Amino acid sequence: MTKSSKQLVESALENIETISIDQAKLALNDPKVTFVDLRDIREVQTTGMIPGAYHMPRGMIEFWADPESPYYKPIFSGDNKFVFYCSKGWRSALATQSAMNVGVKNICHIEGGFSAWVEQCCDVAEKPLGKSPADKEGIYDLLPFVLNPNNIARFENGTVLIGDRRKYPFSKEFVTCKTVDDVAKAIKDMVTQGSGPWMSAVNALRIISSQNSGDIAKKLTQARDILVATRPTNTAMAMRLDQVLEVAGTAIKLGENVDDAIKNKIDCIKQEIYDNYAIRARAMADLIEDGDGILTNCFGEAGFVLSIALAARDGKNITVYAPETRPYLQGAKLTAPSIHELGVNVKLITDNMPAHIMSEGKIQKYITAADLITVDGHVVNKIGTYQNAIAAHVHDIPYFAFAWGRDDEKLSRADVVIEERDPAEIRRVLGVPTTIDEIDARYPTFDITPPKFIAGIITVHGVVSPYVLKNYKNW
Repeated sequence: MTKSSKQLVESALENIETISIDQAKLALNDPKVTFVDLRDIREVQTTGMIPGAYHMPRGMIEFWADPESPYYKPIFSGDNKFVFYCSKGWRSALATQSAMNVGVKNICHIEGGFSAWVEQCCDVAEKPLGKSPADKEGIYDLLPFVLNPNNIARFENGTVLIGDRRKYPFSKEFVTCKTVDDVAKAIKDMVTQGSGPWMSAVNALRIISSQNSGDIAKKLTQARDILVATRPTNTAMAMRLDQVLEVAGTAIKLGENVDDAIKNKIDCIKQEIYDNYAIRARAMADLIEDGDGILTNCFGEAGFVLSIALAARDGKNITVYAPETRPYLQGAKLTAPSIHELGVNVKLITDNMPAHIMSEGKIQKYITAADLITVDGHVVNKIGTYQNAIAAHVHDIPYFAFAWGRDDEKLSRADVVIEERDPAEIRRVLGVPTTIDEIDARYPTFDITPPKFIAGIITVHGVVSPYVLKNYKNW
């Protein structure tokens, strides 16, 4: 007896596992789950795909998933669970049944398929899964100690360990935080900076989720607010915390393990960020020329340091000029040792020397990180960045800033709150008084450089003008 396509799909649905979009969103962060896109490659090229998915034509499933087939693909040899999807869920239902028929056991498909995924405003990627940019560039082998993600912040045995950048490079120590308040204090006390605050903050949520106590949703939200208040200008921290809270909320709704969901999401965010570091670093490294002198300011984190490492690996002879960066001396304690660890020539200078060294013709490019870049192209970074950009402009030296991502709530400089820290910090250097306590002081932590002084913003799309940033959905 013949069967219609509808009957075939209905029959398959009786025998296979079907998961909702919410379940799929949670599974997307699980390293033990592999998503498989079964649509025609032209559909993928036109509409995009679920991030990280492996593309496989529907007609090849019986051959690629069968260990006895000459066309067997190693991706099916592991222990991962497979999540199949197509456009509406019909092809994936049949493909899931076929995969089970040739021995694939841990498998399901998504109800409603990619169309439902898009309708619920889930993330969409442009390309199929391939070798990650971070692995392709080999960046993990290039990272200096202080930029290894495990040495920035990690969750371990119920506590958060934060690399104490105040002690580096004289010692490699960690601050142990047992509570969310401990993490907040560490962030506020400048134990870490750059990517450190958000990495510390998201791991702080695991202090709560690992305890699995009552009203976890409320406790996570309260923790988020405490952590965000420590660094109001650091919108990256608020954004990453909200991403993790969204996943935690889904896990709570589905009755899944919240701590596992948070851990998986943190790992996914880190992988994405270090992939993006690699993409941006490669774009900047290609603009660095042999013999360049490069000025930076404060600590440019992995993006800047990796661009120097990649350029050096390409055979370019570079000299980096690192201002000391008062009052915490991040340039002296973090930037200069990190560049030195790469085997690249670095010269430590004081904060008031850049213009003079530019006038000597020693500097060809000025490159920094950015704590925030507004949608209209203003760069917010460590205080002193702006004055160096002005000096660079006067000396016809291009200024490039690394983006970390787009924040649609920061459209212009009017949306930026500049953090003012305790003036007492200005009267000291590393705890040593430099004047008497009666002297008034002021400490705005960041400044804002307008786009007219910026040659390019380093994004995942390459180096682009600050005036066209608004045209890109992600940076």
